Amino acid sequence: MPAVRNLNIATKLLIWSCALIIVFFATTAYLFQQVRRDAEVSSHIVDVNHEVDSAIQRMLERLYSVQDNIRRYKIIGGDEAVQFIVEDLTRFGEILNATLEKHPQYTNEWLDLTIEFEITLDPGQNPNDNLAPDTTVLEWTDILEQSLLDNQADMELSLTRLHEAGQQATDVGLYGLVICLVLGVGGSLALAYFLNRSLREIRRGIRELGTGTPPRDVRVLSGDELGELALAFNAMAARLRREEKMRADFIAMLSHEIRTPLTSIREAVDLISTGTFGAVNEKQHRFLSIAEKETVRLTDLLSRLMTVSRMESETMELMPEAVDCSRLAASAVERLEPAATAKNVALKTELPDSAPTCLCDLGHVQQVLLNLIGNAIKFSPDGSSVTISLATDDTATTFCVSDNGPGIPAKEQQLVFQKYYREPEVRESVDGAGLGLAIAKRIVDGHGGRMWLESTPGHGSTFCFSLPNDTAKETT
Repeated sequence: MPAVRNLNIATKLLIWSCALIIVFFATTAYLFQQVRRDAEVSSHIVDVNHEVDSAIQRMLERLYSVQDNIRRYKIIGGDEAVQFIVEDLTRFGEILNATLEKHPQYTNEWLDLTIEFEITLDPGQNPNDNLAPDTTVLEWTDILEQSLLDNQADMELSLTRLHEAGQQATDVGLYGLVICLVLGVGGSLALAYFLNRSLREIRRGIRELGTGTPPRDVRVLSGDELGELALAFNAMAARLRREEKMRADFIAMLSHEIRTPLTSIREAVDLISTGTFGAVNEKQHRFLSIAEKETVRLTDLLSRLMTVSRMESETMELMPEAVDCSRLAASAVERLEPAATAKNVALKTELPDSAPTCLCDLGHVQQVLLNLIGNAIKFSPDGSSVTISLATDDTATTFCVSDNGPGIPAKEQQLVFQKYYREPEVRESVDGAGLGLAIAKRIVDGHGGRMWLESTPGHGSTFCFSLPNDTAKETT
């Protein structure tokens, strides 16, 4: 470990800055003043010269257009030319007023442009008169062209002064820069290296923690405040791992212990409902049906919890095979068609003519599709539709499920794939444990694919995931 790691960050910075400050201060003070002056000149060029130049050119374009349309009207007539003249003059006036409002120093110079004017549209007896420019517009054009020349001359003068000042600042700063580089480059690079090395480790740990993956320890590379922060982060990560393991073990134990009595309850309800122990009236049958549905719901929840537990212990086994993606999507749609019909939601498919083939575990990927389509049906209003689309390229096949639901706010979109997370607005209105998307993403990640979300509040959501093609896998 380097000796400097026993120094805190403040001491490191003080040692480095003291080595530079004497030479650096005088050079910096001069350059600072020069930069301020250059900034004022540059600001004047951008905020005044450039804007005025652009405004004058746009006004001249309007006036040239007015002249052309006046000649056109005098020669061939027509209301269309008059309309163009009015539009050009109106736009000319808007640009003029906006420019004068922002740059009032041109008020006196452009006074003739703001007073009342008269434009003659009656054709003259002499054809040459019809081709002659209008006097008023010609005067305006002369005024603006002169202003344009003056503004460009002022801009060139400012640029010349800016160039001279920059050259002078370069000469003065060059010597100071050489000295500062000699004195400070070694120390600054070493300091930056040690600080960035520690910060990089801490950033990596925080980034991984934010993605919902199990937190890993970061390397402690210094004995300063960053090293203390790394030690604190490692202690927090260890505590989170213990708590996560305890929760996973508890969920696994609870799921296992509940599954057996729950199975017994389902079998008992089924036996009673089918009349094995005697006749069941309609009211009893209705309540038994409710009990059966709730046990199915609990069984499904336990299955999801067990799936999450297996994934966290990295015991999920994938058996990839070449799968017809179009048939896979059609099969998922067919299984969920009754649920969609019950809610009056139409399921639509957009599948390519040629069936793409991807390498995947059929059962797991079908679970992903069922989850995404089921969620889309759940959040879609009555009478709407859910679209399942399929696209492919040379390397991957992409599945997308689009709905017309309420959408997901941008700040929530990065959280929906985390375990047990549920959007606050739907926690009370829609059933769920917040596990489906976490399981789906883990399955897709296990295949080397990618899952993402595109959503705008009020305009529905689109969940997509991509899987490697069969041909892409073979060529790797």
